[in-house]
Amino acid sequence: MSSFSRSSVRFLFLSLVLPALAIFTASGPGLAQVPLRQYDTTLKQMLDAIQSKSYDKFVADGDERFKAGFTPKMFEDLARQLGPRLQQGYSLRFLTTLNQLDYVVYVWKITFKDAKDDILLTLFIKDGSVSGFVPR
Repeated sequence: MSSFSRSSVRFLFLSLVLPALAIFTASGPGLAQVPLRQYDTTLKQMLDAIQSKSYDKFVADGDERFKAGFTPKMFEDLARQLGPRLQQGYSLRFLTTLNQLDYVVYVWKITFKDAKDDILLTLFIKDGSVSGFVPR
């Protein structure tokens, strides 16, 4: 029965295991960026809809429950509160993704150019559609 020498084990590790780990590690974040870019675009479209006071555009990417639950009156209130601040200018900073129950939750920080309070904005996604939009 032959045993591996230390140099053989080191060679196997460096030639097989290390490259496999590098590929796995490099592909992990890249895969996560695809949905993030998609929902970053979705969020920007929703913020544009708030600025232009377009309820239909705001709920366009929502699932049926979101469309039924986020009423036109709720949207009017939201547009009245956030619309003017968004129109003055803002920047978005993605903070994190959470898994909660059956949802993937994306969290952004909105910093407004008016230098007043920032907002945390939470977008709930289920099966590729918006299920919730919560500014705090």
